[in-house]
Amino acid sequence: MTHPSTEWVLDQVASVVTDVEDTYTRDVPDGTPPVRVRRVDRDTSRIWDGDGTLDMSTPIRERSAALEKGVYIGVQYAESAEEPIGTEYDLDKEVVVGVRLEGLTSQGGEWGHVDPEGADGVPWHGPNGFLRRVKAAIYAGREYPDADPDVGFTHLTLANEADQSSNYADYYRTDFDVVFDGFETL
Repeated sequence: MTHPSTEWVLDQVASVVTDVEDTYTRDVPDGTPPVRVRRVDRDTSRIWDGDGTLDMSTPIRERSAALEKGVYIGVQYAESAEEPIGTEYDLDKEVVVGVRLEGLTSQGGEWGHVDPEGADGVPWHGPNGFLRRVKAAIYAGREYPDADPDVGFTHLTLANEADQSSNYADYYRTDFDVVFDGFETL
């Protein structure tokens, strides 16, 4: 079952899917479609857009064929913490959702959907980069995010960003957490 906060993040980045697919193309002779973005519910290993499954825990070498089909936004419920407040049965609540962005470079002309220059795929870093687009889409809902019907969240922050793209020649990956903060009345 998907946690409501996970669903909220997946829905929040829907605009990135449309924007990237409308803006960037790939120059591949066989008529390969434009850059594709897929949202993945990592709790269930399902593509959120409804067209297949992808186990994000599988090593990159074993799922490179899937990463050749697009860039991925994987979202997974990580943890929650709560602390009683006041004399009533109220809780100060924090929920953490992990986000993983992954893609392969298109350098060489036929593999992935990421291009640092943006000419043959989406750039990863920079002002129009995939990473910045995803973070901006999430931050657009940072005040009073409606991410759980039982919790009145007041805000969210992004934390623990880890860009691991420099560890590989053609594989791009960045992880970060979305931290929701709010109150729950029992």
